[in-house]
Amino acid sequence: MELIHYSYARVGLMGNPSDGYYGKTISLLISNFFVKLTLIPNHLKENSKISFLKNGDSNNDCDLSFDSLNSLVGISKSKGYNKESCLLQATCKVFSEYCSKNNIDLHNQGFSVHFNTNIPRQVGFAGSSAIITAFWKALMNFYNISDENISLPIQANLILSVEKDELKISAGLQDRVVQVYGGLVYMDFNKDQMIKHGFGIYERLDINSLPKGLWIAYELNPSDSGKIHSDVRKRYERGDQKVIDAMKQLISFTEQARNILIHKNESKRRELAKLMNKNFELRREIFGDQILGQTNLFIIELARKYNFAAKFTGSGGAILGLWNGDDDDSTILTNIEKLKNELEKKEIRFCWLIPQE
Repeated sequence: MELIHYSYARVGLMGNPSDGYYGKTISLLISNFFVKLTLIPNHLKENSKISFLKNGDSNNDCDLSFDSLNSLVGISKSKGYNKESCLLQATCKVFSEYCSKNNIDLHNQGFSVHFNTNIPRQVGFAGSSAIITAFWKALMNFYNISDENISLPIQANLILSVEKDELKISAGLQDRVVQVYGGLVYMDFNKDQMIKHGFGIYERLDINSLPKGLWIAYELNPSDSGKIHSDVRKRYERGDQKVIDAMKQLISFTEQARNILIHKNESKRRELAKLMNKNFELRREIFGDQILGQTNLFIIELARKYNFAAKFTGSGGAILGLWNGDDDDSTILTNIEKLKNELEKKEIRFCWLIPQE
C-alpha cells in the first residue's frame, strides 16, 4: 500500500533572519507550494531493496538503488552521496543511524520512493527541507515509529543534520521546525535553551489568527539565495555590536507579533504590517542593498508605493506583503491590480498566500 506524505513551503512572518543568531521567529506553512512524496513498500516483506525513482516517476525508472538500508548506510559512509538522490539518501542514513543508536528496531522490508514538487527554487521557501521532511514522515510511517519515539524537536534537529552535517549545506532550524510541527509556529532559539537542550522553545499558534490579505511575490529566475547570510554571519561571530543589536530588535519584533496574534485586536493587521516594515528596514540596514538584490528591493519599493507592508519570506528572492491601509479603504483592489501588473512586467509572480494547517 502506497504511503503518501506532503510537506509545504515555509514563509517567515517575523523575526527572520534572527533564527540563526539565537533569536526568535514566527513562520507558517502555505499550501500554495508543496512536495508530494510517495513511498511504495516492496511486495515481498523479505525484499530489502531500497530504490529512489526518478522524480515524479512511479514506473520503476530508477535513479539509484541499494540492497538494504544497512547497505545504503555503509555505501554512503564509504563513497558519499549520489548527486541526483542525495537528499533522499542522506535522509535514510541519518534516520537509520539515529534509530540504531536509540534502540529503535526497524524491519527489513524495503521500498521505492519518488516525489513531485512545485516549490520554486532559491527564493526562500525551504524547498529542500520540504523534500526531506516529507520523506522523514514517510519513513516514520513505514517503520511504525510515532512522535513519542522521536519527538518533534528532535525530528527537526535530525532533518537539519541531513543538509548541514551530511551534505554540508548551509541551513538553519526555522524551516525544519515549522515543517515538522505544521501550521503557524513561534520559535524561541535563546542561547541557554539551545545549549542545554539542543533545540528551542516551540509554540504552535492559531493559524486563523493571521490577518486576511497576505500575499507573496517572487522572481521567476532567481539568483543563489545562499549569499544573503554570509557577511552578516562573519560580523556576528566577530562581535559586531550593530549586528548583535539588530538581532535583539528582531527578537522584540517577533515578541510583539506573537502578542498581536494571540490577542483579539481590531487593529491587528495594521500593527502587524508596521512590524513587517520594521523587520525589513532593519534587515536592509545590516545587510545592505547589494546583498539584498535589486529585484527584491524593486518588489519592496513597489509594494510600498501601493501602500502594502513588505518583507522577505526567508533567505531571499521572495517577498511577503500585507495591506497597510484602513480596512474600508476602497483603493485596495485597485492598488492590488496595479501592483500585480507592474510585477508581471518584470517576470515576478504574485499570488495570494494560502495558510496551511
